[in-house]
Amino acid sequence: MSKYAGINNAEITSGQAAKLLFLFALGSAALILPTAVTSIARQDGWISMLLAGPFNYFILIIYLALVERFPNLSLAQYAEKVLGVWGGKLLTLLYIFFFLLLSALVLRNISDFLNLSVLPLTPEWFIDVTFMIVIIYGVLLGIETIARTGEILFGWGMFVIVIVLFSLFNQFDLHNFEPFLFNGWQQPIKGMYPILGFPIAEFVFITAIFPLVKKQDRKKLRRSLKLSAGAITFVSTLITVFLVGVMGVSEASRSPFAVYDMAKNINIEEVLVRVEILVAMVWIGTVFMKLVLCVYVLAVLTAQMLKLTTYRPLVVPYSFIIVPLALMVYRNAAHTQVFAMGVWTIYSLFHGFFLPLVVLVIAVIRGKKDTSDGSFPPVRENEDADKKEQNLAKNGSDQADKQADKEPAPA
Repeated sequence: MSKYAGINNAEITSGQAAKLLFLFALGSAALILPTAVTSIARQDGWISMLLAGPFNYFILIIYLALVERFPNLSLAQYAEKVLGVWGGKLLTLLYIFFFLLLSALVLRNISDFLNLSVLPLTPEWFIDVTFMIVIIYGVLLGIETIARTGEILFGWGMFVIVIVLFSLFNQFDLHNFEPFLFNGWQQPIKGMYPILGFPIAEFVFITAIFPLVKKQDRKKLRRSLKLSAGAITFVSTLITVFLVGVMGVSEASRSPFAVYDMAKNINIEEVLVRVEILVAMVWIGTVFMKLVLCVYVLAVLTAQMLKLTTYRPLVVPYSFIIVPLALMVYRNAAHTQVFAMGVWTIYSLFHGFFLPLVVLVIAVIRGKKDTSDGSFPPVRENEDADKKEQNLAKNGSDQADKQADKEPAPA
């Protein structure tokens, strides 16, 4: 049996890849993004979500076009085929820094949420370290285990979202959407800006997951991703609609975690109350999926760039970088908003849209295609024991031959 079977070269289905994309998109964005969009587009924020919907699938088309040319290679591997060895390694290094920073930002999001809403007296470093231990364990188990976990979280997450939104119907006020398009289409279009970088351009992580999809299941990949992109748009729009309809624009744009605060309003006959913890649990689960995928892709791209036989030795060292970086990446809440609204979208679009598009154009111009296998080389679990047994067997046979030579031949 391979030592890293089910870890290095495990296979997942196209449905699992689509669910991973959905959970990644709803990760930290589900609780934070509606607030950012509402603060720009006001009561027309839900229109911004709808307008950004087609970009979900449009950016995936670029990744799918690259997969058709390099079906068994990740971005780090076919970058060297297209741009040359050193050009490909430089591009991979840019993505390593990107996913390192993204991992730190996601970890900081979860510590900020828990520190402000659930565990106000707990130090942020303790939350980061505790959460990172679980992430390390998940990454070491491999993509197959991550995908199966995603299937469980996907079902429970959709169930809780339906229950929470259904419970808020009695507090929904259509007057909160007036006036409709108060400033024309200008504000909804401006509201798309943070969505493009967070989370749409971050979908570039999927380029390291595509080669792991089962070959016999890849025909369904485009359809599965199309459904996932549609589900992302629908759920994001629905959450924004309820956020404005229940809380109003003023309150929704002020709250750092407006969706969590919206769930606090649930009160059905004084029986179903204080269910916001369900929202917190689902959000923590989706953030876990986003962070574990970021760290997994970070380790895999680094291992492929360095031509290692496995990514596992890199996981723990990277965690020692991610945790301190998460503590330093933001100074305060005001800095968080400035960075997310002004810097991250451009930086994210550069890595998630511009660079893959450049690689695709160069690959098309140069006619580059490659169907070689880019998986990690298998390592036997009992390789050392097997070598010892082979040596013992060889020594035993040599001794038997020597003993046979010493014995006198029969007359």
